[in-house]
Amino acid sequence: MMRDQRGQAAVEYILMLCVMVSIIVSILGMVKTRFLGNPEACESAANKTKLLCKISSYLNDSGGSKHFQYYPFRK
Repeated sequence: MMRDQRGQAAVEYILMLCVMVSIIVSILGMVKTRFLGNPEACESAANKTKLLCKISSYLNDSGGSKHFQYYPFRK
């Protein structure tokens, strides 16, 4: 009897682990599509506000346009 209970507990823990992994994968997929976006498709208006598109626009050279605004300090 004791061996059957250990086996059942092991199976329950494995199934619980599988459920948690599937939940985490689905949540990360939603986060990727809603917040991060696709850095290769940043030209579309829907992707310009995504985090990866903003970061890649600062890192990639865009033909001489300045990326950062210059604010002089008064002395």
